Amino acid sequence: MIRIQNLLAGLLLCAGALPAAHAGCGPAPQPAFAIPDGAHASKDEMSAAKDNLSEYSAQVAAYASCLGARRRGSPGAVRGDARRLRDADLGRGSAALVRLASVVSCFTRQVQAFQATGGGRDAGPARCSLTETARTPGSDGRRTPLAE
Repeated sequence: MIRIQNLLAGLLLCAGALPAAHAGCGPAPQPAFAIPDGAHASKDEMSAAKDNLSEYSAQVAAYASCLGARRRGSPGAVRGDARRLRDADLGRGSAALVRLASVVSCFTRQVQAFQATGGGRDAGPARCSLTETARTPGSDGRRTPLAE
């Protein structure tokens, strides 16, 4: 569990060092998975959630890097426009990092539950995953776990 947190922290710290593919960073990455209830999840379900979380973390790091590169590489246009772009990018990047932190926190709690109970079979989504679902609509108008 500590290794996962260290991996995620390292990815976030390295986000500024990743090259940006283009100036248009697109929409913030969204987690397309639900964290399983650790008390009832199998080892395979927890492993798949870890893999999904690692992929999502890398997507957020690349997005933050792109936003940072865009801020650093923007021509010195009108001073107010540059400031608005910077503020908007900082807000987008911060929102993506806050969402990632929420997903990591949910996963960490489920790993602890899994370790305490030994898991089980056929777990549904964790309650913390459902909490995110209730707050954020999916792109198709339906609610999706941990998606914004």
